[in-house]
Amino acid sequence: MSLSRRQFGSFAAALAATPWAGAQQQAPANLAALHEAAKKEGELTWYIVFLPSEDAENMARAFTARYPGIKVNVVRTTAQVAFQRLNQDLKAGTANCDVFSSTDIGHYVDLKSRKLLTRYTPSSAALMDSRLQNIDPDGYYHVASVAMVGLIYNTNKVKPADAPTSWADLVDPKWRGLASVGHPGFSGFVGAWGIEMRKLYGDGWFKKLADNKPQVGRSIIDTVTTVNSGERSISAGPINLASLMASKGNPLAVVAPKEGTSLMLSPSAIMANAPHPNASRLFMEWMLVSEDTERIARELYGIPKRAGAKSLPGVLGLGDVKTVLRPTAKESVEQLPQVIELWKDAFGV
Repeated sequence: MSLSRRQFGSFAAALAATPWAGAQQQAPANLAALHEAAKKEGELTWYIVFLPSEDAENMARAFTARYPGIKVNVVRTTAQVAFQRLNQDLKAGTANCDVFSSTDIGHYVDLKSRKLLTRYTPSSAALMDSRLQNIDPDGYYHVASVAMVGLIYNTNKVKPADAPTSWADLVDPKWRGLASVGHPGFSGFVGAWGIEMRKLYGDGWFKKLADNKPQVGRSIIDTVTTVNSGERSISAGPINLASLMASKGNPLAVVAPKEGTSLMLSPSAIMANAPHPNASRLFMEWMLVSEDTERIARELYGIPKRAGAKSLPGVLGLGDVKTVLRPTAKESVEQLPQVIELWKDAFGV
């Protein structure tokens, strides 16, 4: 069974709760009233990165089923492409995007500094696991998806006793020409992972990785595709996706590296110039924590979002790993451009 992008299942929503602070952040007293206001707008446009196209469209349909009369226009791209498109909209003075959902927290730091985001904390935020709260204490952006990146291997090609256990194995000559990685210049997940690899091993690690001849794809989804097909034996990729595919009988297994699993928090925010503000608020209320998104997350082998929720059997959740690696917002802003340059110098692309 081959793996396509539309099968990507690493999605699991999560959010950040911050204290209510003034009229701009009043929780809606009645979601039904917000629905009525949103129906007058009739639609919203969602720039989405952390889901593949088919799953994003399914999410959009689930929202419309829950809140009839509001259509979600889905625009799905990779992180840096989405941010480039958003900035082109802003430069042209065109308000296309209502809700922006990326995998690069640096995008939100930049947008917030330019006063381009709406300050809004959904009331559903209080239901979230406390470890995922307060990503932005000011309440302009919130975690809408949580995933983890670890080591993945093909069980037809690698015996469990020989499986990689450390991020350093990616530069071990044993795996020369047998690994798969994404590109930090395109994928926000890979960029965050690259920052953590640099912190662990230094600037020279990227040259060592390039010398070991991994296959490089744009999206982190590609790392699972190539291992699943047997084109490569191991990869650094989304372990929830690999677990989902393993549940369907594919030859995949995951390992939480001894140095720590890379935790990916993907924010969402409402644009300050959103043409459909009420529909956007309702969508954020629903997307962060709702009966629908919890169900979809479990179906996709995602990481639970509500406080106290348990993962499906065989799915690594936040409580199942000893160490998580996650760059701060400041590190993401300052170090990602450096990581991309180091990568280009090492790989030539």
